[in-house]
Amino acid sequence: MRALGLLGLAAALAVLAGSTAIGSHAGRAAFPGRINGRIVFNDENNDLVLVNPDGSGLVRLANTAASDTTHLVHVPSNPPGWSAGKWGEWYPDILGPDGKLTTRIAKPYWQAGWLAQHDRLMASLAAMRGRTRLVISGDLHAIGIGSMVRCGDQNLAATPITTVLSGPIGTNPTGWPSGRRGIGATPPAHIDLREEVAPIEQHGFTIADFLPDRIDLRFFKWNVQSDSAAVIDSLEPFHMTRLPRPS
Repeated sequence: MRALGLLGLAAALAVLAGSTAIGSHAGRAAFPGRINGRIVFNDENNDLVLVNPDGSGLVRLANTAASDTTHLVHVPSNPPGWSAGKWGEWYPDILGPDGKLTTRIAKPYWQAGWLAQHDRLMASLAAMRGRTRLVISGDLHAIGIGSMVRCGDQNLAATPITTVLSGPIGTNPTGWPSGRRGIGATPPAHIDLREEVAPIEQHGFTIADFLPDRIDLRFFKWNVQSDSAAVIDSLEPFHMTRLPRPS
């Protein structure tokens, strides 16, 4: 039963990683129970809104400036903090001939507006008061955690943003970034990231416990090459992080 519970939670995180924000508002989620549409960030009022599939209607999901929300977590499909040189990422970095990320080569199809949106989201998070600044994403098929202390020309040393790679619960053998892209998850040139756990390419998941005064993160990993499925039931976290809620 414990294995099913852990995997179920991991799957829920994977679903949420489609791009949304979780707001703990008086013990309730600040988004509709059934999400159907595209979530966008309104730069004018710092709202995350849900646009209906037909383009009509807006549903407010969360506001990063709200003072009555205990916890708010951004869960984008592409993780801020790392890059594997993919064209659909926030960052302009691409794999160079030396096997390292570079911005000296134009990335096909990449749009500067993506990075501008990234910077606005990070600025919005950094401006929050009384809440932990946390981003969780699972798209880079790795497990890791770091603190973003610079974003472009924004100095975030006093208001660092914790960014988490929640881990893949299942990955094709050719799906790991280092195998498919030729490089693992790597901090791009646009930011400064202090890695607490450098990205690990293994199956795994993250459990987040939300309490009134903090968020506790537990990181789990499982090696499909050497571990049996039965091991999942007794997994213990290989790393834990406590994120106190700022006063």
